[in-house]
Amino acid sequence: MILSIIGEEALRNPEFCRQLLKRAFQERDDSVTRTLLEKISHVFVFSDEEYRKVLVEYAYSFAQHLRTEELLNLSRESIFGNILMIYYFIKQISPLTSEKIGKFVKLLELKYIRDPLTLEMLPTKEMILLNLDEKAASVNTPPDVEKCIELCELLFANATIAKTFDTITSMLILYKNTSKPELRFKGEIVISLLEKKLDLFLNLIQKVQSEVKDKNALVQRYDDVYDFLQKVGIPVFFDFDKVFIEFDSLYNKNFYFAKVLNKMGNVELLQPFDRMSADKVQKIYDPLTGRFATPRGRTGKLLLRDVFSFRKVGEVARVSEEQILIVKNLLETEIEQMIRDIIRDQNITTHSPAEEVDVYTLKLCVNNENDLRDVGIILKGRGYPKVNLDAVASNILKAMDLPIHIVFLIHTGILDDIAREKFINQCNLAKKMYCIVDAEDLAKLFIAYGKI
Repeated sequence: MILSIIGEEALRNPEFCRQLLKRAFQERDDSVTRTLLEKISHVFVFSDEEYRKVLVEYAYSFAQHLRTEELLNLSRESIFGNILMIYYFIKQISPLTSEKIGKFVKLLELKYIRDPLTLEMLPTKEMILLNLDEKAASVNTPPDVEKCIELCELLFANATIAKTFDTITSMLILYKNTSKPELRFKGEIVISLLEKKLDLFLNLIQKVQSEVKDKNALVQRYDDVYDFLQKVGIPVFFDFDKVFIEFDSLYNKNFYFAKVLNKMGNVELLQPFDRMSADKVQKIYDPLTGRFATPRGRTGKLLLRDVFSFRKVGEVARVSEEQILIVKNLLETEIEQMIRDIIRDQNITTHSPAEEVDVYTLKLCVNNENDLRDVGIILKGRGYPKVNLDAVASNILKAMDLPIHIVFLIHTGILDDIAREKFINQCNLAKKMYCIVDAEDLAKLFIAYGKI
């Protein structure tokens, strides 16, 4: 009776909803609880993340003491109830083992489970871990195994299942233990990637993507193949941050090929969960941005145009002798001020560069606006028409001791070979990236940002 007269405006108050939920769960009247979950759903969908988080967590404090069937009976038909049920499973069932599959597939009975927006409204970053073994087929019926595949693919696509090596091997067990040819075909593709059998992978892909006849075609259609695999539910994943350099190796911790630009400027494919020598690496392709970018941990040469903070420099093709002369007559303080102005224009950081032991330190974005790196800059302006080792030796040594990722050597005079070689060698030994900027490069930078 009370619920019938409560309007949506009243339900926008989370504290009021908490009181109603408490009373409904404590009184154990299933019809009343179902009705309340339905009424809250009308407001829940259009509310902010904080509102959803408060209500789901509060409802779970009561729901966690119910049996799965009891909660399913209450939550099956409403969006709020569906999200509560999924939240319940994330908390209760992870890690998913072979013995829990029968209970896990009950989630498919939820009315809105196949709607991606349902999973997007989950107020938690926690994920379900998979830890399946060969018992999956013997302790579960074939229909439950197939339902588990459908549910895993669904939750995997929405990041409710962790994207890890264990998840892939667990899902492979499911694919191998089904009689449906389309699911077994998916399993064969997973095997080809896990076992690093590129020829087998290409043969399988050709059956559905006839244009991908060889490795070169795969490189050219890299994004299309990845999108296709995701669309049909195969659990591939690629996160640029999961391709990183550690010690002397580049690791690909993704379940898809990493497209690598090597030092010679040629493209190579690094197999899933594989590694290659770091000294061969220049850049990694990021499918999210559609561009090659510098991986974290990479050492060696960095070009000025590859720094996101200075990206406009690539738009300047030529500079005049007069413009270069202007740059050569700049003092170090003037150069530093112009660089600071460029960074402030882009709102990269709220604080100015600071000078530490003759090395200017600041933050720059390398690959994108979220990729902030600590940088040290050695500046040699008009007071150094010739930059020899004596002029930069102490700066180089001090820069190597700083907690920075990249060292810039900016000079307007002539940098002699010994000084250049010493700078590069020290950066390589200290595992830092480096960028050497001469007067012409500096002129392009200042022209690009309207400083000269």
